[in-house]
Amino acid sequence: MADDIEHRRAAMPAPDARTEEAGTAAEGKGKPTPPGHLVVQVYNEDAGGPPLRVSSGPGEKLSKVVDAVYRALGVTQKSEDRLTCLATGEDVRQYSELHLREYAAGQCSDLVWTFARDTGGARA
Repeated sequence: MADDIEHRRAAMPAPDARTEEAGTAAEGKGKPTPPGHLVVQVYNEDAGGPPLRVSSGPGEKLSKVVDAVYRALGVTQKSEDRLTCLATGEDVRQYSELHLREYAAGQCSDLVWTFARDTGGARA
């Protein structure tokens, strides 16, 4: 049985960055996060609902993770958008040259982000 599981695991390509709705993996409907990958949760303040989850390798540049977030949201990136670390309120994109592991170790350890268009989301 263990050989069968290993055979199936070896046959499945591991994507670099992928997305799923939060809760999907816990419900058994989505694919599990590949070993060693980090998961970024993104709350869409414009649409509401559960957060998106973006899984990526720790050595991936943050700019590629941001691109994956925008693909998952189905929107084109605009300079006016607010993509921030929930814990610090800092703009995520200013750290685009860091690797995800470096970003998680220093700037936003829980990897929970919020997204809002310039005209959307909650305002203070």
